[in-house]
Amino acid sequence: MNNSFQLLLQLLKDIYTVLLAIQALGEQKTVHTPTPLLSKPEVSQPPVLIDINQVISILNISIATYYRWVRQGELVPRRKGKRHYYYLEDLTKQLEEGKRRGRI
Repeated sequence: MNNSFQLLLQLLKDIYTVLLAIQALGEQKTVHTPTPLLSKPEVSQPPVLIDINQVISILNISIATYYRWVRQGELVPRRKGKRHYYYLEDLTKQLEEGKRRGRI
């Protein structure tokens, strides 16, 4: 009796693991730790990339000032080909550092 109960319990655990794997595949996620079937895991938002025009409008500067700041190292863009992009978080950190040093 006790042995059959343990076997049934193990079978239920295996079924639960398979259901979690199926749920994760449906959500395009990999299974690292078991989560309850009724709750959805938290999904973090991907970082936002902004381009030169958005940086210029956020900082309220001219395009000449933008390129001068890049040349001087005040702003450090991420480059893809010849285009400049920034993560909003990186831009915020760079501006805080520039203000701390008295550059901006």
